[in-house]
Amino acid sequence: MKSIYTLFFALAIQSGFAQTYNITAFGAKGDGKTLNTRAIQATIDRCFSQGGGEVIVPAGNYYTGTLFLKSRVYLHLMPGAVIQGSSNPLDYPDHNILAAKKFGTITHNGLFVETMKALIIADQAEQVGIIGKGTVRGAGDAAVYQLGINKDGKPKNLFFIRCADILLRDVHVLNSAQITISISGCKKVNIDGIFVQSLSNWNCDGVDVDAQDVTISNCIIDSEDDALCFKSEYLNQFCENITVNNCVVSSLCNGIKLGTGSRSGFRNVTVNNCVIKKASFNGYRHWKMLPSIVHLPDTQSVNTGIVILGVDGGLVENISFSNIVMTDVLSPIFIRVGKRFLNPAQKPSVMRHISIQNVRAECRSIIPLIIAGLEESPIEQVVLSNLQISIPIAVPADSLKTFPTTISENVKGYPENRLTFGTKLPSSAFYVRHVRGLIMRDVSVHYPANEARPALHFDDTKAIKLKNILLNSHHLELQPALLVQKNSDAVEVIH
Repeated sequence: MKSIYTLFFALAIQSGFAQTYNITAFGAKGDGKTLNTRAIQATIDRCFSQGGGEVIVPAGNYYTGTLFLKSRVYLHLMPGAVIQGSSNPLDYPDHNILAAKKFGTITHNGLFVETMKALIIADQAEQVGIIGKGTVRGAGDAAVYQLGINKDGKPKNLFFIRCADILLRDVHVLNSAQITISISGCKKVNIDGIFVQSLSNWNCDGVDVDAQDVTISNCIIDSEDDALCFKSEYLNQFCENITVNNCVVSSLCNGIKLGTGSRSGFRNVTVNNCVIKKASFNGYRHWKMLPSIVHLPDTQSVNTGIVILGVDGGLVENISFSNIVMTDVLSPIFIRVGKRFLNPAQKPSVMRHISIQNVRAECRSIIPLIIAGLEESPIEQVVLSNLQISIPIAVPADSLKTFPTTISENVKGYPENRLTFGTKLPSSAFYVRHVRGLIMRDVSVHYPANEARPALHFDDTKAIKLKNILLNSHHLELQPALLVQKNSDAVEVIH
């Protein structure tokens, strides 16, 4: 028996404590001013050359430029450890990624991205990641990076491209100059218990993921741009097989979004038990929205809680959201097929099998929930179940004269709730266009009594079933004051 215990203890030591390499042993200084790029990179390289293990970052503030993680190397940030990004642009070399054939995130010109800058980069690495209770802090607040909206060339905090078996656990990732965490063209990704906050620059998405076989759980994200955003920026490579659970996301743009990049598309995505709310601070996105359009327009808000897009020719199918609470959203849900780009067969995106259930949404504008496909590619088979929506602002009858009589298709316009069709839509709660198969059941909407628009507007729709729809606690009736049908098959209403 003693020999069994001895063997077990020996195996535990061997498997539980990997080879470790402390960056201070390679000359790194945590004084917040010494440039530690070479010392930290030397530690990573030694760990890699010896077969892998953990690079230990002890307590201290380690000022550095770009670091390159490698296969079987995990950066372990101890409590009190800070990897602080340099404010000198020369410390971030252009990393060539042209061979990856990745389309752009910020620049949408239909060309492959040539280079990328980031504080920490992993390219074609396996079994790689960042763990621990420490912090990766970018230099997003540096004056040299205050370049304005939609400007490329600023460094991300973390950039993983063409990697497999990625682990991000427990770390804080803060203050990026651009997208905070980007996972691009990767497989097998596990993100658990991280805290992300980037509010000091434009285009600071919290976490962007273009990958396969992904689990994201127990995360808190507070971002200037989209909080949790899934991308499809490669041809012949889906963003797919993804679960998101138990996250709190805050944004000045969109809470949880699929798109805008949707080249191959999205498949098999489930999001469950999440809270969506406004970002904790608004330093940039001060849209000029009238109080007739937005309730409390000077207070920060979320553009849209849930966004599902297919606008670049890809397929979007088998998407499920459940148990979502969202507050301070201009509109709760935006689902759109557009034609920003076509696929190689010169066809637009296709979207089908979308399920959204158990949602509580507290809205802030007159923009309704939008589901809009294309005439040649209608959205198919959508289920909305157990939705509770509150809208504190209304359009009175005397304001309707300022509303357009027709709504442009705008098939190539940027897909966003405020921009695609404008803010003045003909319904207060649901605007549905080019849809084949929609079931809405157990939906309750509350809005001011002076709202002059109908609650629901259907344009070019078929197979619409509405069951137990309550408007200000009254069952929906088939009357034009409540529901408008245009170029559509008859809607089935069941109490």
